[in-house]
Amino acid sequence: MDDKLDLLLKEIHEIKTTMATKQDVEIVNVKLDKLSESIEKKHIENVNSDNLLLKEIQSLREGVVFVNRKVADAELEISMMKQRNQ
Repeated sequence: MDDKLDLLLKEIHEIKTTMATKQDVEIVNVKLDKLSESIEKKHIENVNSDNLLLKEIQSLREGVVFVNRKVADAELEISMMKQRNQ
């Protein structure tokens, strides 16, 4: 019986030493809150960066379309000049 009681007391002691206290839980909660804030800020920064990149990509596309039209116009003009000279 004493062995069982000793074993039980030993296990209770081990549980007490390994179990988180209320203060430990509060510290972890504070750290999680700070981490969440940091992640949210970074997420907002990433969204803003994505929007800026999308704007620049759209601008580049518009520039490419403009250049393509100019090239097509020049090719057409060259073709017309060749036809006139023949």
